[in-house]
Amino acid sequence: MLASKGLRVVIIALTLSLFAFCTSVFGQATGAISGTVSDASGAAISGAKVTVTEEGTGAVRNGLTDSNGHYTLPLLGVGSYTVRVEFAGFQTSETRGVRLQVDEQRELDFKIVPASVQQTVEVTATPVAVQTANPTLGQVITSQQVADLPLNGRDFVQLATLTPGAAQETNPNSFFNGGPSSEASARGSYSLSVGGSRANSTDWLLDGNDNNELTSGAIAILSSIDSIQEFKVLTYNYSAEWGTRGGPTVLVTTKAGTNDLHGTVFEFLRNTDLDARSFFATSTEKFNLNQFGFSAGGPIKKDKVFWFGDFEQKDQRHGIPFTGLVPSLAQRTGDFTDNAFGQPNTTQLVNPYATTGTAANPVSAPFMCDSAGNALPAAPDGSQATGTPCNKIPQSLINPIGQALINLYPAPNANNAALGYNYVSEPVRTLNEGKFDFRVDATISDKDSLFARFSYDQATSYVPGGAPGFAEQGAFASNQNITNHARNVAISETHLFSPTTVNQISGGFNRIFDYITSQGTGSCYAATLGIPGANLGGNSCSLTSVSMEGGYWSLGDRGYTPFVGGTNVWMFADTLDMVRGNHDIRVGGSIRANQLNTVAVGFPSGFWVVSGLWLGEPEADLLAGLTSLAIHDQEFDGGNTGRRWKLWRPFAQDDWKVTKNLTLNLGLAWALVPPITEAHNRQADFDPATGQFLIAGQNAGSWAGVHMDKTALEPRVGLAWKPFNSNTVFRGGYSIYHDSSWNQGAQGLWQNPPYYAESDQFAFGGNCTFSTAACATRGLTPTAISMSSGFPVFTAPPNPSDFTGTILAQDTNFRQGRIQQFNFNMEQELPGQIVLTAGYAGSRGSHILEYGNNINVGSPAACGVASGYTLGCGPGGTGFSEPYLSTFPYSTISNVYDNGLAHYNSLQVKAETKSARHGIYALIGYTYSRAHDTGFSDGLGSIIGATYFPLPGWQTLDWGLSQINLNHNFTASIIYDLPFGKGRTWGNNWNAATNAVFGGWEVTVIEKATSGFPVFVIDSNNTSGVNFVNANGAAEIRPNQTCNPVLSNPSLSEWFNAACFSQPAAGELGNASRTPLSGPDFVNTDFSAMKHFAMSERAHLDLRAEFFNLFNHPQFGAPGGNGVGADFNSPTFATVNYTVNNPRVVQFGLKLVF
Repeated sequence: MLASKGLRVVIIALTLSLFAFCTSVFGQATGAISGTVSDASGAAISGAKVTVTEEGTGAVRNGLTDSNGHYTLPLLGVGSYTVRVEFAGFQTSETRGVRLQVDEQRELDFKIVPASVQQTVEVTATPVAVQTANPTLGQVITSQQVADLPLNGRDFVQLATLTPGAAQETNPNSFFNGGPSSEASARGSYSLSVGGSRANSTDWLLDGNDNNELTSGAIAILSSIDSIQEFKVLTYNYSAEWGTRGGPTVLVTTKAGTNDLHGTVFEFLRNTDLDARSFFATSTEKFNLNQFGFSAGGPIKKDKVFWFGDFEQKDQRHGIPFTGLVPSLAQRTGDFTDNAFGQPNTTQLVNPYATTGTAANPVSAPFMCDSAGNALPAAPDGSQATGTPCNKIPQSLINPIGQALINLYPAPNANNAALGYNYVSEPVRTLNEGKFDFRVDATISDKDSLFARFSYDQATSYVPGGAPGFAEQGAFASNQNITNHARNVAISETHLFSPTTVNQISGGFNRIFDYITSQGTGSCYAATLGIPGANLGGNSCSLTSVSMEGGYWSLGDRGYTPFVGGTNVWMFADTLDMVRGNHDIRVGGSIRANQLNTVAVGFPSGFWVVSGLWLGEPEADLLAGLTSLAIHDQEFDGGNTGRRWKLWRPFAQDDWKVTKNLTLNLGLAWALVPPITEAHNRQADFDPATGQFLIAGQNAGSWAGVHMDKTALEPRVGLAWKPFNSNTVFRGGYSIYHDSSWNQGAQGLWQNPPYYAESDQFAFGGNCTFSTAACATRGLTPTAISMSSGFPVFTAPPNPSDFTGTILAQDTNFRQGRIQQFNFNMEQELPGQIVLTAGYAGSRGSHILEYGNNINVGSPAACGVASGYTLGCGPGGTGFSEPYLSTFPYSTISNVYDNGLAHYNSLQVKAETKSARHGIYALIGYTYSRAHDTGFSDGLGSIIGATYFPLPGWQTLDWGLSQINLNHNFTASIIYDLPFGKGRTWGNNWNAATNAVFGGWEVTVIEKATSGFPVFVIDSNNTSGVNFVNANGAAEIRPNQTCNPVLSNPSLSEWFNAACFSQPAAGELGNASRTPLSGPDFVNTDFSAMKHFAMSERAHLDLRAEFFNLFNHPQFGAPGGNGVGADFNSPTFATVNYTVNNPRVVQFGLKLVF
């Protein structure tokens, strides 16, 4: 519902007027051909007829030159064209093979001469060199690159990273810790980060239709490469037609039928026997792949109606190497004399039930043993008689639930103390995916053409968490079964009102359905272990998730499982293109109606964090059954939530050719996004300023008190200037974009009472023994904090006024994330049709989403601290104050705020051959960049480290290198037709046998080399007295940093100088920056060799061998062992003990092309 009738009327009227008078080219991603017609003296010729014919289908478009001799033919599909110019008394001029790429503005000038007799001058088009029409930065990936370059798993998204400034998300194995593209990575793909954008801020469009997966920000239909004509990654300062997210827009165009029957039949195979072994694996891991399919297209009615279809099946079995840390067998019995590696334990465990010191500042006493080294028995209150301090827990203090949980770990099978692991495994990941597309193109008349496509992609996968059973690498990583169903429909109609006025109207539907279960879904295993209140029936029937600190693997079932999610996006758009003199004006608008329907709660069987807070080591706390954080989620009034929001986006764009050497690009869009509603008004927002719960449909409208952001105007200003000749162009631009589709689309206010309850128990840091008054006041007693107490159960919807758990507070004046972009670059054509592009590209982000951090934390003022990092309240939590606790009962107020900041600066250099020279096509790019931010999170697993938001001065404390920062990023792709064999430089006269062996070879390579991603440094032993709960679901702080930790010669066992970090004093926060160092560099080479066997004039058979990671270069993960952050309290703090890439993998393929 709109907030006011007036605004509703404005939007409806705006929409109707735009569509009535032909309201982003939202159908197929199109281009335009324009230019100038002049005579031999350079004088403009007005009224010349310009005819453009699509060579594959025979479709014709006509135009006329204006008084300046200028013509523009807009809204043309991707393809190869013949352009013909006719004028009475002059020779007809015709250029064939004019290749128009996706979203390209192709300039083609003609000089015609008087004719003494009627004749036609025919020439073959040369590829466009420099871009003279706009300042847009990006990269077109052509059909040859898609078909010929080596692609692991035939995933075209890999090619998007050839774009300068682009990279895959920070952790290629992010699925194992709940990363942003987890659903995509289950299908072997990943999200894309470009120019400092979040990995889930990419807008994927398939033939102009929405192709986004709203739950992860990844791609919905992962198209077969045999269905892709080409695609373009738009990165900086693109037209106002595009841009609904804060990152790049990727325009993917599918193949269409032509007048000739054409297609492919293919199969690709992998087998373990030809592969190399991963660095940490004990043997070559299993890797079997069968990928097969076909594509075909042709005419239904010549020159009128065409069809194209494709099918692909992928069956994969892939062993994943894991290394991890699990408790030793002795530790599982309560004996912590030695650590997990059998070395003497340097940590003295403490008995939290026994204290020494003063009443004001109690200190936990050590455990006691007798003279024989046996643990002294514990009294009923947990205390022990005086003996010799030791590290053995009395049997009476071992909790039966903790004992059962610790025994779920697999037994250690390795012992590498230097790298911090004692368990290795190679579980097999499976994937079965089938996909197809079918497309029809029709020329209805000389004024109307129609396009329609249906796409289908279904995948089922099993993703292991690291070990059999319930041990896992992270709290979102247990053994999972995942089903993805995706459907995508697009339809578009183009109508010519006149040669200079063209309209395109489009519609589409995108749906993806996800179903995720984990190891214990449906087992009610928590009830089997006797955990009270964990299993409540229905979806609450699994094992409690236990997140272990200190580098240990976690236990239990993945959060947010079982997960059932269906996302639907309906689109409607219209664009009117009007050529008026030197102006190409486009006005239009689009609507995306988004639905996100889910059946899921965060932790339906509960969640515990075990940090070592009580006994000194996390595995000891686990055995004693003592937690430092406990959460249990319940949902009421129906398990299905239906979130709804729309994106209304009118725009106008004018590409103005001021002179023959200067083009100005002026545009404006307006991103109108009403706040999210829920299908049955099941959402509420807490407003800390008023202390009210704003409940939709009760004391607030359907937006639950959140106001609509009406400020999201998006100007686009750019220029392209040719100061000398057509071989040199200077380009620059300024643009504003908004994260319109994403900022509010992931999580929502449905997670508040009275519809949702997240009950909490929180432990203080810093010597908070059970006898401490501050802890007892908060209810932190042995009974309350014990696993045997389980979780509180709500038998009825919670009352917002007295609920004591976690609530969600969204700023009622929430604004969309705003990205300002600017670039200045020069393009120069070099000899051999090589184009060099070099320049600066940067961005500034504001109102970036900050999600999931607790705003109900103590402040220096509450503790009486004047300044500095001493933000806590002293040992034992004395004087601890939560700013909202005195007024409201809520222990944690989780934020949805828009105050994040981000900066990106880069130097980008690219060299590209615009036509194959001596059989070589090359694209080479290098980016030097720095990305900084305040650690923004979207609430879907983004890894942001320990943030100090919202403490005073948090922006200064949290500002640091972004998780997506890459200082150096080099990419190269080369396609080389070797000059041997029939029709080539050498061997044209070879006999058939010689040519069959040595002729017709093509080699291709993709080379990537980047610096390492930033590493987060955290301290899980939070002794600050400040009760954080950050977006990682833990109460982490940072250690103190006393020197530069970067080593000149780092090793796996010592990646950085750990001595530069220390534990902050009780009552203090650490002063280390959020990302003080970087992980290992990345170097990878993919190579293929392909032999063409000619079968006829129009058919050939390709045999290819592909080598991924040709030199078997291990890509090591970040120090810390878990891909999340380097924990100061973990034995893996400064070590690197896992890889994030595959070893060398060999694949063979056979493809028939006709």
